[in-house]
Amino acid sequence: MSSRRLELIGSLDPQPLLDTLRDQGVPDIAEHLLLQDCAEASLDLLLRKSQQPRELEALRLASIRMAHLLQTSCLALRRLELDEANKALAREALEYQLAYMHSCLRRSMASFD
Repeated sequence: MSSRRLELIGSLDPQPLLDTLRDQGVPDIAEHLLLQDCAEASLDLLLRKSQQPRELEALRLASIRMAHLLQTSCLALRRLELDEANKALAREALEYQLAYMHSCLRRSMASFD
């Protein structure tokens, strides 16, 4: 990402976008790409300030991998043409995975205080 684009994206307040996503649910492609760019820019900024960049770079790669796995898993589930009950189970399982990750984030960030 160019330093100018990093600077522009890094100056954005992501909270309005996060609020919109929480309220509206499914992001359109522009919102999705903006969120992806914000995630990259914020991690790039942190990497530049970090004394331990390996962990942060590993997080970046794992996040990209996780996003890809979520997308491909949903595609695979869609191809199975599940009945409504199994679709609900699949949604629940994926939501629990993300809730678990969010819980890990919140618990880990509590140590900042």
